[in-house]
Amino acid sequence: MANANIQNRMKNNLELLLKFQSIFEEKSWSLIDGYDEKLDRFGLLIDNLAEEEINLLLELTHLYEWMSYNDYHNNLRSLLKQVLVKSLPNKSRLLIFPIIKPTDESEVKSGHVVMKMMESIKPSINGFKGIEIKLLKEFRDLRPERLEMSDNDFLILVDDYIGSGKTLNKTLLELNKNPTVGSKFAIVSMVIQDQAKLLLEENNISHYYSVLLKKGISDNNNSPHLEKKLELMRTIENKIPKVSRYRLGYEKSEALITLMRTPNNTFPIFWKGIITKGGEIDAPFQRY
Repeated sequence: MANANIQNRMKNNLELLLKFQSIFEEKSWSLIDGYDEKLDRFGLLIDNLAEEEINLLLELTHLYEWMSYNDYHNNLRSLLKQVLVKSLPNKSRLLIFPIIKPTDESEVKSGHVVMKMMESIKPSINGFKGIEIKLLKEFRDLRPERLEMSDNDFLILVDDYIGSGKTLNKTLLELNKNPTVGSKFAIVSMVIQDQAKLLLEENNISHYYSVLLKKGISDNNNSPHLEKKLELMRTIENKIPKVSRYRLGYEKSEALITLMRTPNNTFPIFWKGIITKGGEIDAPFQRY
């Protein structure tokens, strides 16, 4: 009887893994380098989850976004073109600054990478040869004694992902110390969570984005399914060590996104390994 139960479990898990493989194919993830390792990790994960936990994971994976390098280039090119067309028709200089915390300015963050990519992409966009691009790398570059913006200037604050909006607020606080900026700026991010977008709208701040993310469970379910799925996710997260501050994602963002790196706003089950009797199992989109 025990052997029969094990065989049934293996058969069921194989069928479930095929469902994950189908999602990979449907989303064209199978074209992204390293997809096979991600799929293998889903296989190891479902071997250690209950059936209803696996079903929730399947549901959330259907909603998941995984950005490849090509996605980066295409989305950033489209966003930069929108900025040039809408915000710089009568201007001659585009200033770019990363969305970072002042305490992180000595580190290389995703905003720095986006900034450099935009600089390299700009020459490929026809019709804007006369627009100069200047990269601002430190917060002191935003201070009024070093930056006096004229009517010919426009500034964008950039990142690949904006989650809770906390980091963005810290950048904006520094930017607001320069009275010459006024309204001559916008926020540009490939992906933005709905709560951060609402914050920008409430403050009448111009913004550009490619993908808008809602909360993976809370914005896609009603009672009583909502409460049941949130509790089920908490049960899953009990298998993950040192996860208390990231339950349901940082600031309870319930995000479902992997970019160059998986942000901690994403549900931890996707990026932080679970502990089993055999040790720790890497998550499908493990953060390193």
